[in-house]
Amino acid sequence: MEKISLIFDKKNCMGCHACEVACKQEHGLGVGPRLVRVIEKSLDFIPIFCHHCGKAPCKEACPVDAISRNEQGIVLIDNGLCIGCRECINACPFGAMQFEDNLEIAIKCDLCIERLMRGEKPACMSVCPTGCIHFEEKKNIAAVFEGAA
Repeated sequence: MEKISLIFDKKNCMGCHACEVACKQEHGLGVGPRLVRVIEKSLDFIPIFCHHCGKAPCKEACPVDAISRNEQGIVLIDNGLCIGCRECINACPFGAMQFEDNLEIAIKCDLCIERLMRGEKPACMSVCPTGCIHFEEKKNIAAVFEGAA
């Protein structure tokens, strides 16, 4: 499989927050951390999520190498190695990294890797009523937006 990415077409987002709820349910998250967030700014809805950056600042900032990238380009955190220092959270330019107070570790979107291994779509994408969330190979990203024009 090629490198993959989650893409939000924000012009079609209606701010329903279904993606947030599905993500929280999929990952068993309680009050507090949200691995995908939809914020409103100037009457637009803006999704905040992990971009699984090519040169991930969070990975570079981690002092214990708890953050890695798999063969599909998904940036993952090893919960057993994370020491909860929050350096990755401070380094993330998108505000996508969160801190799980109960476990005292950093957490982030993993593109629902367990769902992917079962051949399913990420939880956020599967519930989006407007279809503004796309899961594509990075080489196909431009085609997603050309088809929407």
